[in-house]
Amino acid sequence: MTHPASNQRADRLRSMLGAEGLDAVVLSHPHDVRYATGYHSILERWGQQEPVAAAIVYADPSKPLTLVIPEANLGIVAVLNRDGPACSFGEVRSFEMLNFCEVSRYIDPDRKGGQLAEDATALADLIKGECQPNIVDAVAVALADHGMTGKTIGFDEPRLSQKIEPRVAHSYRDALDFMVRVRVVKTPDELTRYRKLGKLADRVIAHAGSVLHEGADWNDVQARICDFMVRNDVIPVDDGAMLFGGAYEDDDFIPDLFRTQGNRNLRRGDIVILETQGIYDGFWIDINRTAVIGKPSDEYQRQHDILRDAFLMMVDKLRPGVSTASLPEIGYEHLKSKGVPTPEKLLVVAHGIGIMPLEIPLPYPSAGLHGVKDGFVLEEGMLVSLDSLYFGAKLGPCHMENVYAITGDAPESMYAAPLELIVAGETAEAEPAE
Repeated sequence: MTHPASNQRADRLRSMLGAEGLDAVVLSHPHDVRYATGYHSILERWGQQEPVAAAIVYADPSKPLTLVIPEANLGIVAVLNRDGPACSFGEVRSFEMLNFCEVSRYIDPDRKGGQLAEDATALADLIKGECQPNIVDAVAVALADHGMTGKTIGFDEPRLSQKIEPRVAHSYRDALDFMVRVRVVKTPDELTRYRKLGKLADRVIAHAGSVLHEGADWNDVQARICDFMVRNDVIPVDDGAMLFGGAYEDDDFIPDLFRTQGNRNLRRGDIVILETQGIYDGFWIDINRTAVIGKPSDEYQRQHDILRDAFLMMVDKLRPGVSTASLPEIGYEHLKSKGVPTPEKLLVVAHGIGIMPLEIPLPYPSAGLHGVKDGFVLEEGMLVSLDSLYFGAKLGPCHMENVYAITGDAPESMYAAPLELIVAGETAEAEPAE
């Protein structure tokens, strides 16, 4: 088992430090730690505000990529790297977490060491310094050892900078916006991994369509989709598995920004927004299609096809140098030209996607109105999710969303699922998990 001192993500991050005037960046948000090193554990899912791991990336390539974790979690690194260098670093700095580490040091005479114990022991040469009482001390010692006193250091967590200051005097810089800009352009390895995810996303959306039928209970539909995702190593967005674009009140579809609970079983003619979201291999699935229970009316089918054509016209503009701010007008003008009522009800959002579902390379707060109105300029290597939702009142809503890799030529779709209306039958057979 090998542990390379770097990886494509860390190399990209390091290459951008100089332009920011940074000598190093200290990362303690789970997204950023995973980005720089590949490290992640179940502890991050606890949602603690206090960080449970960190990574340090130095502008000087002769300095090691540093992973800072609880000593007891060395076994997790070994597990991550069983099938290859998923977790990459040049050195490990360890710290205590509660009393887990103290307890783990005691040898159980009745337990024989296995391959995992051997793999964890093999990390010994990469562990530098003594185990520190906490994460702050571990980061401070690492920075001091690598001559960072008096240097300009970026942090994605200001509290960590404040706690370190008495021990390692430095010039603090906020690295939040910087890290989003780093992550929004993908490395070749990330694009390869997302293509694999795209095939799985296609299966998830196909399964979602297959469990829809007249009389189906919406909560049961969501549970079946959630079960399918979990059985295929996808972590659902939550226990509902999907973002449902509205709910039915009697016979009226009431659009909602995100999920609302349906209060009756699905009926023939109902429109269902299928937006399956989840995490696979550290990346977000975000695929959206529209389904109808039973044969759609000719008018609704035409409306959906007009929206699809508008969507494809916007996709054609996904090229390097184009601003995402120009896309909504393209969709609006097409719907208007085809006589679609209130084309102003078309919502178009283009956003980066990867470790987070929304990676918008604009200054914080990027999720406000300027994230769409100002937009951002596309660069080769970006992964961009194009989300198009028409909140049509007369015939009902239409929604579709795809992820595209921005290339020097035409954009590459990460999903192969057709952009066509899904017509759900009266009965359905669930697709088996693989």
